[in-house]
Amino acid sequence: MATFGTTNKYINYSVNSQELSYDINSNTSVVRVWIDVWRTNTGYTTYGNGTVYARINGTVYGAGIGTGQKITSSAIRLGTWDVTVGHNSDGSKSIGVSGWISHDRFSSSENGYTHTLTTIPRQANITDSPTTFKDTDNPWFKYSNPGNFNMECWLEPNPNGEHYAKRTLSGTSGTFTWELTNDERKQLREACKGKTCTIRIGLYSNNCSWASYHDRTYQMTNAEPTINSVVTSIIDPFGSLCLQNRSNIKFTISATAKYGATITNYAVSGNNFSYAGSKNTCQTSNIRDSGSLKYTVTVTDSRGFTASTTKTINVTGYSYPTISMEAFRSNSSGTKDVSSGTYICVKPVFTYSAITGNSIASKAIKINNISKSTSFSSEGSYVFSGYSLNDSYDVVCTVTDSVGNSASITATITGAKIPFNISKNKDAIGLGTVAKYEGYINIGYGFCNENGEQLFMFGVTDNYDDD
Repeated sequence: MATFGTTNKYINYSVNSQELSYDINSNTSVVRVWIDVWRTNTGYTTYGNGTVYARINGTVYGAGIGTGQKITSSAIRLGTWDVTVGHNSDGSKSIGVSGWISHDRFSSSENGYTHTLTTIPRQANITDSPTTFKDTDNPWFKYSNPGNFNMECWLEPNPNGEHYAKRTLSGTSGTFTWELTNDERKQLREACKGKTCTIRIGLYSNNCSWASYHDRTYQMTNAEPTINSVVTSIIDPFGSLCLQNRSNIKFTISATAKYGATITNYAVSGNNFSYAGSKNTCQTSNIRDSGSLKYTVTVTDSRGFTASTTKTINVTGYSYPTISMEAFRSNSSGTKDVSSGTYICVKPVFTYSAITGNSIASKAIKINNISKSTSFSSEGSYVFSGYSLNDSYDVVCTVTDSVGNSASITATITGAKIPFNISKNKDAIGLGTVAKYEGYINIGYGFCNENGEQLFMFGVTDNYDDD
């Protein structure tokens, strides 16, 4: 609304406009324009003949004024016009509204203003779409296109990225469903870096002038990596056997990730062994268990998907060789004689794991580090001669199996235990030992009192003086 004056200083008029409605389909509005007139003072009346004019959006409209239309201080309406106005292609519109009066008592010049109308929605819009869809689905959306513009739709993983699966469509409303090709599915999957990602469903209209979009959740399915093979190598085998307490196992894993992902982690666990890392190989320490040992192999890809398999390793039980021994002074027939025996009798007992290919590969009896036998049997009795009653001897018995492990035991044979001895020349005696030193009493015993308390001996020199 705007108020203007006339050639009569006491008469004013107003130009008024109102947008009554708009129609999306026709892209038009209905605008009402009216012109009122009144006197600015009271107690006076003006009347006569004439015409009131309105220019609306460039078109002039008119209405006659008769003597019956008396102008007082209360406004009267001289003319009203309802006009349908077409909007611009983008739905916007501004119109010029002006008016003037030609009357036999007064007149005015043309005066007016610009009226900006409501912008009518013209771009195509997505009105509905699935909140979540899978990589195996064909996504869809509903749309309205009141301007019936040309349209192009697209899918955009990780918004503000590349547009894929572009399609053109037409119509003022409807539902569009993609029929994705294998190549397009591959592109979308490779662009998605996680188990899920955001994909933008987009719609352009009017030669890509306007855009409407929905951001939705895209779910990867059947995207787990594939374990192609798990090769196990026996490190330090015994023949072809994976041997307890000896062998190690090396794992070499081959795996493939899907849809552009990469394998980021390899893991092996089982039987007190655990590995996880970026390398596809790992190796156990010496295996301490035997039997069918199961190991779980797991790979993880860059999206976080995993795949697992189980590998069974047959480990042959194995124990180290053992040995025990009895060794003593004896006579020539091997009968124990600790007091006068100048022979040493050795009775070894040994064991080893009775597995394929294993045996006692070598054995030895040594007395004071001199080899005496390399061909003895377990639980046999072996007599060796020439051992002085006065000396001690170390007897060592060793066996080594085919695996390469050994067992050894040592026994010490002391000098003979002789209660009383006279030398051959009868010029020395021995108590608890051999009469070895002539002209002496050789004593092999210690001294104690009746309570078992040790007594000490004192030597006497030739120049002993008791003063």
